[in-house]
Amino acid sequence: MRIKTYVFDDVKRGIEVLKKEYGPDTVILDIKENIKGIGNDKLCEISIAIEDLEKNNNDLNNSVKKRENTWSNLMGTTIEKIGQLESELIKDRLKMFPLPLRSFYEKMLKNGFHASMAMNIISEIFQEIGELSEQTSKVSYFIKEKLCQKIKVSNISDIDSHIVILGPPGAGKTQTAKKLGVMLSALGKPVSVILYKFREESVSENEKKVINVISVDKKESLYHIVEKDDTKKIIDVPGKVEIQKEIVDRLKDAKSIAVFSAGSRDEKIKRYLDIYDSENMMGLIFTRLDEEETLGHLLSNIIFFNQKVCCFTTGRGLSDIVMPGKDLFYKILLEGNRWIQEEKR
Repeated sequence: MRIKTYVFDDVKRGIEVLKKEYGPDTVILDIKENIKGIGNDKLCEISIAIEDLEKNNNDLNNSVKKRENTWSNLMGTTIEKIGQLESELIKDRLKMFPLPLRSFYEKMLKNGFHASMAMNIISEIFQEIGELSEQTSKVSYFIKEKLCQKIKVSNISDIDSHIVILGPPGAGKTQTAKKLGVMLSALGKPVSVILYKFREESVSENEKKVINVISVDKKESLYHIVEKDDTKKIIDVPGKVEIQKEIVDRLKDAKSIAVFSAGSRDEKIKRYLDIYDSENMMGLIFTRLDEEETLGHLLSNIIFFNQKVCCFTTGRGLSDIVMPGKDLFYKILLEGNRWIQEEKR
């Protein structure tokens, strides 16, 4: 795509001339008016996108392809310009805030938090505490409180119903189910972990000593075990959406937890959450925090999807599980990833 600029004495007439010359689908990129001409004349400049490929009136497919390429290039250029404009606006807006707020904003971005959410947080704090935002300690306190307001926590130990572990393949569902079993058992809450269609070697002998694991290979057996007594069950289901949906629909009284690795893209998380009934969705668990350089994006996702968070896991060990709270959110957002693997530091 090339950009060509024409000069006219009138915008309306200029557009008519260009569309007559290049066709009604001519892409107009920019119009500048009141340009000084000879004497006191006022002219205008009209910039249009010119297709590089030669016209081929006998090949409709080629014409469509050229048009789509033009629009794709134009869209890419537009998105880039919007990003640049947003960045400049944020820089100008930041100048109005006291230094401690600006400093915390930069730390949030450095640790992977979404820029617009970071801006909203410091803006809300500035409106609430005014001149107190000149004090770093005050800003630190109110950031913790603001995170606590925006990120809701779901306490797994308070839920008496069965729990179905959902999520895409490779998210760490099986290991997470076992960790939850160990944690709840340590709290004195009887619980069994049901592994549906998993190999026997999925559970080590040491793990069997600390958690009650039941392996089943038929859905009917799964339903029978869940429904025959009230003992809390954590049900780990394979990553196929069809199987997960069928089991969730059958076990209507069970609560669901969606498990994602810390590196999951926003689109994948949204796609899974859109499938399931939000009323039975207890919250989210993010795994493998030790594999990410920064973790601020996790908090962005939790806020964006308006979901509660149940816990995080930081490694493969059964004890590698951390519970959420404002102190943890603060550390993730402003102090970085304390669990990152040594080779990633």
